[in-house]
Amino acid sequence: MSTEKRNDSLYKASSILSVAAILLTIALFVRMETVVHDTKVMDSKFTLEIQQIKDALKEDRASHQARMKELVLNVVSGKCMMLHDRRCSSRYYRLIIINR
Repeated sequence: MSTEKRNDSLYKASSILSVAAILLTIALFVRMETVVHDTKVMDSKFTLEIQQIKDALKEDRASHQARMKELVLNVVSGKCMMLHDRRCSSRYYRLIIINR
């Protein structure tokens, strides 16, 4: 094989490898952008779900506090009494309603 033919073959191989490297670089960039976009979408979904859970907990806490205030007012006003239930742990009470 002559030197000229060998140089021509090396030049073609080098050109093909350069084009392949450029195409692989572009494909890698596109893939990275896709992953970044998907990550942002998932992050926003998780953030929304966390916010919804926080809101539900706040609503539940508010309604629980309102029920407890009402119960305390009923106990204070004499509409009902709370007695310790010995069958349960110390934090459970029986509610007895007093008809007046």
